[in-house]
Amino acid sequence: MARFILIHGIPAQATQKEIIDSARQVVASLAPGTEWLNSWFSREEKLFCEWEAPNADVIRASLEPVVHLCPIQALYEVEWIDPQWYE
Repeated sequence: MARFILIHGIPAQATQKEIIDSARQVVASLAPGTEWLNSWFSREEKLFCEWEAPNADVIRASLEPVVHLCPIQALYEVEWIDPQWYE
């Protein structure tokens, strides 16, 4: 399964309720084999999300209902690196 990092812009005027409702919509519409793993929010109104999915198009389709609130600014396929490998 491929792993992805997405960067979303979050409008300053977005309420916590809007963001939570949007997240619930995403979870309810996930395609089989797709998993939203983690998210991090920065003070610069950015949301960084980690996903596993068969491909990027599946993630884009899952996010379609909420891109008006949380537009995708970047989507990267990534590979995990364990810091212990360098000890």
